Amino acid sequence: MNAPDEIFHGKFGLWWTNSPSLPNEKVGCIGMLAPEDLELLPAAEDRLREAGCTKAIGPIDGNTWSKHRAVIESDGRAPFMLEPSTPPKIARGFQDMGYSILAQYSSSSIPLDQDDTQFSKIATRVNKVGVGIRHLNLADLTNELQNIFQLSLKTFTENFLYTPITEDEFLAMYQPLAPHLTPESAFIAERDGKAVGFVFGYQQDDTMIVKTLAVLPERILAGLGTLLVHQIQQSAKDRGCTSAIHALQREDNQSLRISKRFSATVFRRYALFSKSL
Repeated sequence: MNAPDEIFHGKFGLWWTNSPSLPNEKVGCIGMLAPEDLELLPAAEDRLREAGCTKAIGPIDGNTWSKHRAVIESDGRAPFMLEPSTPPKIARGFQDMGYSILAQYSSSSIPLDQDDTQFSKIATRVNKVGVGIRHLNLADLTNELQNIFQLSLKTFTENFLYTPITEDEFLAMYQPLAPHLTPESAFIAERDGKAVGFVFGYQQDDTMIVKTLAVLPERILAGLGTLLVHQIQQSAKDRGCTSAIHALQREDNQSLRISKRFSATVFRRYALFSKSL
């Protein structure tokens, strides 16, 4: 995790040195909050002003690679594994202190009963341009993660609030997941021996949680993202899963449009909040 610049009053974290960027703003991040810390938000804002910040964002533990977002809407189901869950008081507290929604996200439930016809057509088109899809190679996990990291650098750079991290930081985040991974946890698309897309997830009981999807933004790869999602879900279905979760998608993201092709039903929404300082 990106270490905070300061643990404010020994309670929660403030970041401003390596925080995400916004046009014409110096961003300060507020994270690691408990509900009882909300009364300290005005004082935390003063501290961020002293550090030269013009915009406060929260809850976010320094950057979007780490825990961020507060739950703003839910159907009441239990959190899924690795989901950042927050009590309703966190979102209300930010709003009561004059924060507005900066970005909104959602998680959706997907039934694994789709007709395969449309996906077979996409597979045929993708195969014709020389793209092959394979399982994650657990026997060479470090190298696989390094390849995924390099592809992430190419595909996520333009993402909202993107903050660069090092390969070592990336590996430190994903290697602890190794006990939960199977070869079917990720599918990697390759063309001419190079990774051009991947989908990453993990199984919890009878549900496949689709966590990350990335495809190089090239016209020739149109439809590959949909095909990768279908691949990981079909593999999960073959192993007895009855549903999937498309996790933590920004609501104007291409991946959300892919989810709609799979009859997605939103069951939880989240938000990042911001305030001018």
